[in-house]
Amino acid sequence: MGVSGSPTRIRRHLDRRWVGAAIGALALAASACGPASGRATPGPLQPIILQLRWTHNAQFAGFYAADQNGYYAEEGLQVSFVEGGAEVDLFKGVLEGTAQFGIHGADALLAARAQGKPVQAVAVIYRRSPTVFIALARSGIERPQDLVGQTIQVGSGSGHIVLHAMLGRLGIDLEQVTEVPLTGDLDPLLSGEVQVISGFLMDQPLRIEAAGEKANLIYPDDYGIHFYGDTLWTTDEFADANPDVVGRFLRASLQGWAWAVENPIEAGRRVGQYRPEAELDQEAAKMTASIPLVNTGEDYIGWMRPELWSGIEAALRQQGVLTSPLDIETVYTLQFLEEIYGK
Repeated sequence: MGVSGSPTRIRRHLDRRWVGAAIGALALAASACGPASGRATPGPLQPIILQLRWTHNAQFAGFYAADQNGYYAEEGLQVSFVEGGAEVDLFKGVLEGTAQFGIHGADALLAARAQGKPVQAVAVIYRRSPTVFIALARSGIERPQDLVGQTIQVGSGSGHIVLHAMLGRLGIDLEQVTEVPLTGDLDPLLSGEVQVISGFLMDQPLRIEAAGEKANLIYPDDYGIHFYGDTLWTTDEFADANPDVVGRFLRASLQGWAWAVENPIEAGRRVGQYRPEAELDQEAAKMTASIPLVNTGEDYIGWMRPELWSGIEAALRQQGVLTSPLDIETVYTLQFLEEIYGK
């Protein structure tokens, strides 16, 4: 079995119905906007800062497209990007007001809200989680039941939560697998020191393929574990005080993502304008592999479903990540998506 997420073999194909509908709706919303609806009038561009979840790469290709294609400028915005990373507090800048928007996992936003942080999701970019469990094809490991008796490198965040939720749902005792910390280095997997690693669909599988191996991927989504990935968020205060800015920023961002889904190779290569040392073919492959996460064939790009938010919350409570009371409807708002898509 080959790498399911490779650019030559996309597991879930691009559903042009929803991309076309999204592009049409976004174009109609943009053309219909005037001063009365909050669309910026000609004049100086309003500076906006977006806190990225990681360093510059194709994970953010749609935002780059919105910048480079002039969608932000058409909305009266000048958007700058601040890199994230393993050592970066992804909440700090937005909560303190030095950035206006951020990108984080839906599970992290739920946990932050339960801790009293006024975070509010306005759209989901990765509408399916990029988290997968990866084994070498020659291992014969193809499904969760094959994990019994295996050693798994797993991240301490979402990867850990998703693994436990998936195994629990299938009735597999956690004591039947051995977990070790994820290092980010593929050598333990390639050498056989570990049999499985957690990773992102558009990252480790491509690197394994580049190393001359084939990978088998286990998708938690196939086993009833539906987590949202990269989620665009702001604060309650900013959304309440600046609904026009949120609407304009979101509309332009979604236009950028619709364009990136339709033009994945070029979108991936544009990472080079933000990170000159990037391997552009690799970034193009990453963007291509992420298409099924962004354009799921269900609803519009960016759309959020209340039942999925509730499912994520339930999984977090089952794993003991959430213990405090939480009004889940305060964690996200459909207001801006409904206005943009005319729902």
